[in-house]
Amino acid sequence: MKLSRGANAEIAASAVDVELRWTSQREVDPQALLLTEAGKIRTNDDFVFYNAARHPSGAVALTASDVGRSVLTVSLDTVEAAVSRVVISGSVDEGSFADIPGLSVTVYDGSNVLLSFDVDGVEAVTAIMLGELYRRNGVWKFRAVGQGWDSGLRGLAEEFGVEVDDPPSEAPTAPVAGKRPHTDNAPGWYPDSSAPDRLRWWNGTAWTDDNHPIIPPNPGLCDRCGREKRIPRFGGQRPCRWCESDVSRFLEGWRSRAWQVLTTCGPRGDAWDQLWIELRFERIHEASGREALRPLAISYLERVVSFAFADNEIDDSEMENFTRTVADLQRAVDLGIARQRVEELRQRMHRGRALTQVRAGELPSVQRQGLHLEVDETVYLDVNAAQVKYLASGPKHTEGRLIGSSKKLRFVSAGAGTELPWAKIVSISAEYGNVIIAASTARGGGTYRVPDPEYVAAVLEGALRVAKRLVLAPGQRDSRSIPPHVKAAVWQRDGGRCCQCSDTHYLEFDHVIPLSRGGATSINNLQILCRKCNLEKGARL
Repeated sequence: MKLSRGANAEIAASAVDVELRWTSQREVDPQALLLTEAGKIRTNDDFVFYNAARHPSGAVALTASDVGRSVLTVSLDTVEAAVSRVVISGSVDEGSFADIPGLSVTVYDGSNVLLSFDVDGVEAVTAIMLGELYRRNGVWKFRAVGQGWDSGLRGLAEEFGVEVDDPPSEAPTAPVAGKRPHTDNAPGWYPDSSAPDRLRWWNGTAWTDDNHPIIPPNPGLCDRCGREKRIPRFGGQRPCRWCESDVSRFLEGWRSRAWQVLTTCGPRGDAWDQLWIELRFERIHEASGREALRPLAISYLERVVSFAFADNEIDDSEMENFTRTVADLQRAVDLGIARQRVEELRQRMHRGRALTQVRAGELPSVQRQGLHLEVDETVYLDVNAAQVKYLASGPKHTEGRLIGSSKKLRFVSAGAGTELPWAKIVSISAEYGNVIIAASTARGGGTYRVPDPEYVAAVLEGALRVAKRLVLAPGQRDSRSIPPHVKAAVWQRDGGRCCQCSDTHYLEFDHVIPLSRGGATSINNLQILCRKCNLEKGARL
């Protein structure tokens, strides 16, 4: 299907390649902007172009850029719900689009052409909005546009909310000429008193033989190599095309070292500081390092949370460690669009801490009319529940209410009910969406399906501890404790991913052979599972 300017067509595909073609040796730089309903980007991460070729979500990426041809890949199924439009644009550094013959846009589904648009009759502009993919009633469509900007890429970017920033070079504060820097001066490049046109490396304690020419501040020149840049910098300083391969090669190894430092001592200390000194020595801006580390930062934070939940207890030190780690990462990396994920992890930690406090005896007090209680009896819990009994014919569910108080545990139903003093209860746990009550008598114990099993189990366990003066069944809590070196070994072996579905969210340490069946808390008997897969696995081997 061939579109004319202003026409639109439905896209019946989950992912497409948007190809730009032109019949000249001139260079055209493609871009994509992910816009909200307000017609603006959310952050500069929503601007995909040559020096930021992939969106953090992976939904949009610049996959090819050659003379006469460029390709942007858009995975429509994974475009975030907050994004309503994906604008496809192009820009030139020299001349204008009036000098670019044969410009066209073609949308492919694999090898099949879905539609095309010949961008003819273009005026002498240096940036142009070629078309846009947009949602309409849950369906993706493509509109042919062909609108240009005289003010170039800067004008197009600012139109959609990109923060255009051309800051001066981040030159370190130089010592007084001819004098040795103070020993507390940070490692960096400083003017060489013996060669005024060169910078020399100061490692914090002494001069080294490393040096390079001073590059005068010039927005059109790369402040790393001094060569002319092809496109402006957006959202902080970026390496030019000439430096890109060198910087990418260095950052690949640098990221591996950063992960080792994170998992060894966290985002602090001398080893962490040394990583940023390495960037400074390579004359790579910290903004590039922060962008490279952002995915690692979230992975590390997931690791911190999973380790904290390994024993199903969140204490004050683990909460403080999480809060300190978030603050350290935010200062060093700028978590940006990952803030929502950070907030989810924070809420999970707070809930875990609250449940831990309830288990420790900080119990709620519930007021219910119609309950006939004993003298000095306090109700901690009153929830709808279904008692599950496993019969030969299948599970039988009896609807009722589960009531926990300072005196006893009651299950009240329409037909009958049970009462069980705390002295006859051995243990309480939440397993696979149910609350499991083990008792020294057959009457009263069993399995109960409740709305929030983790919370219900925490309250009942807290009541049990209080009633027994904090004395638990021997070894019950210690048996679930996983030593730090075992957690680290299992995490490293499983790659910080769910062994079943490879998800990286809400990870938990699971016993392959459950503890209830005699499984050991060892490296060989532990695995990483996400919460969904862990619940589906249940107590099966």
